[in-house]
Amino acid sequence: MNSEIGIYIHIPFCKSKCLYCDYPSTTNINIQQKYFNYLMKDIELDKYDGKIKTVFLGGGTPSYVDIKYIENIFKKLNITDAFEITIESNPETLTEKKLYNYKMLGINRLSMGIQTFDNNILRAMNRQYNNEIIEKKYSLARKYFFNINFDFILGLPGDNMNILEKNLELIEKLQPQHVSYYIFDDDHPTPLKSLLDKGKMKLPEYEFIEDGFDLIIEELDRMGYKRYEISNWSKKGFECNHNLIYWNNENYYGYGISAGGHVNNIRYTKTSELKKYFKYLNENKIPYEYYNENTLLEELTEELFMGLRLIDGIKVKKLKTKYGKLYEKFFKNFVHVGSDLIKVDNRIRLSKKGQDLSKMVFEKILEVRENIEWI
Repeated sequence: MNSEIGIYIHIPFCKSKCLYCDYPSTTNINIQQKYFNYLMKDIELDKYDGKIKTVFLGGGTPSYVDIKYIENIFKKLNITDAFEITIESNPETLTEKKLYNYKMLGINRLSMGIQTFDNNILRAMNRQYNNEIIEKKYSLARKYFFNINFDFILGLPGDNMNILEKNLELIEKLQPQHVSYYIFDDDHPTPLKSLLDKGKMKLPEYEFIEDGFDLIIEELDRMGYKRYEISNWSKKGFECNHNLIYWNNENYYGYGISAGGHVNNIRYTKTSELKKYFKYLNENKIPYEYYNENTLLEELTEELFMGLRLIDGIKVKKLKTKYGKLYEKFFKNFVHVGSDLIKVDNRIRLSKKGQDLSKMVFEKILEVRENIEWI
């Protein structure tokens, strides 16, 4: 296989655990050398095939670990001319030395986990910085990086329209090239979920979420950001190429705990438990938690799941070429189930209502798949 591929590296270390986070992570920085030794073995056993187009260092907080471990990953993967290399960071971990070293390594995109500029929410969520630190570190990062992303979460406890408006004002002031604005999802087990269930914290009313997200769409558009995915906006030419590999259902490899991959029709996830990760690699086994050779129907379902997150959707020609009669059968049933949620011309994409109710659309996709499996 000589096609272009993406590489995802999971670096699970954090200074502290944020209340809302459900990603596999650890505050035990003392095991970083052990973890990266095993990560090298993961890369050796699960050999990638293709030309590396994008690399994404996610976590966790990759900017928290010693730079030598990042350097070792690049050497192991023989990363020389990837088009886009992203590292995730928290503001308080960024130093001039780290930023300089990232630049020298070839990293050309910095993603900053902001979440909100409101100090009360940051404190309540156990974030280790305030809005002054955000602006200071952003100014420092701008000396080395032009392509910077801000990650935000809408709907954390304490969030309201005044806070949202201030967040948007600061986005306009600071002008990052990319903005991700996710709605908080309380479906996953997290420390925050536990506090919510016990009544010790409360989420904002859903009416605020609806009105707030509409305001985000309106204001970011006014500022010159293009919404290209349900929760992502960019200045022209600064879309996240690595995430586009996911959303276009292309090939990528994942290394580290909980890292996922998709290669041709194979979908996998590495184990999310450190002990199991070390154990499997000690036994010279690729540390899969999930591994599946997708049927054509499963591939089509995943293609729709991922591609319909894109505002431009998926080319119908691509689906017909790849899936033939199966696509025709699937689409016939899908239109019947959700005709007001999708628009079709030379592309299939979500309507405005479908974007607002995307969770419902994806549930309908599963419903259609189950019906076809029984035919």
